[in-house]
Amino acid sequence: MKRLLPVIVLYLLSPLVAEFLSGSMSMANLSALLHMVPFYGSGAVLVREVARRSGRGWLALPFLGLAFGIMEEGIVDQSLFNPHFLGAHLLSFGYLPALGIGAPWTVFVLGIHILWSMAVPIALTELLFASHRTEPWLGPIGLGIVALIYVAIAALATVFMAKYMHFWAAPVQLEASAAAALAAVGLAFVVPRSWMKPGVGTLPAWLAALIAFVTGSAFIMVYGAGANVWHWPWQVVTGGTLALLVIMQVFGLVALRSQGWTDGHRYAATAGGLLVYCWSGFGTDAALHGIADRPAHALLVGVMMMLLLLTGWLTARRAGRA
Repeated sequence: MKRLLPVIVLYLLSPLVAEFLSGSMSMANLSALLHMVPFYGSGAVLVREVARRSGRGWLALPFLGLAFGIMEEGIVDQSLFNPHFLGAHLLSFGYLPALGIGAPWTVFVLGIHILWSMAVPIALTELLFASHRTEPWLGPIGLGIVALIYVAIAALATVFMAKYMHFWAAPVQLEASAAAALAAVGLAFVVPRSWMKPGVGTLPAWLAALIAFVTGSAFIMVYGAGANVWHWPWQVVTGGTLALLVIMQVFGLVALRSQGWTDGHRYAATAGGLLVYCWSGFGTDAALHGIADRPAHALLVGVMMMLLLLTGWLTARRAGRA
């Protein structure tokens, strides 16, 4: 049960953060969480377990998160290729006819899957259950069951979304998405383990939180406000979001190599990342679902803040015992 509880928590946290805290889904449709848990939860658990079982941990996790994002947006939802996805016209800004994608949307949506669908929920869950943070939570049978659930739900969701959206991407686009997802998984095992060797000093915890919050907030704002408020060219928006995504990954690598990087630092960086969605989700929720949903969304933010405070208290308590 000690190993199963973190799996259950991660199953719930991933879709809650990715879809509801982000504001993409209205709290009025919270029942939809039941449909999202098998897909997001299984994906997050698979990403986490593969990263830990391989011994590469957070060195591999961004690439595995990228693979998850490509699978969802390129094959399941097909938002990377659907010009009328949910009536949002996501591809009209920076459309690349040769690839059939919108460059800004592609970078942005894959980035949020890496960071907030996978990394933040996994990091928060590992901090809640720090005694098993680096260990596998599932045995081979359990991992196989989760993998089967993910594949089955992904297949069903793909068919459902195609019928619901009345759209099916070109075979070459689906094949390219599958190849890109496999390549991302491959990169997770190609990156040299030597990158994990400690070699630099440790940032103060408060600075780790600030960097995570500022860069994450900038990532959200460059895509949203850069395109719709500041009216930047799509090349600037794409380059800006891509640069910020790279900066955040480099920051993660620096943290990975830092001497004396503690759970306190991990908590600070995770808190900074989660707080990005705590503020930005209000804008997304209002834009998609109207201001009437704000009280319910505020309640969710309050719950997530309480969870964050609980995690901080547990982290500080463990540090005091050390």
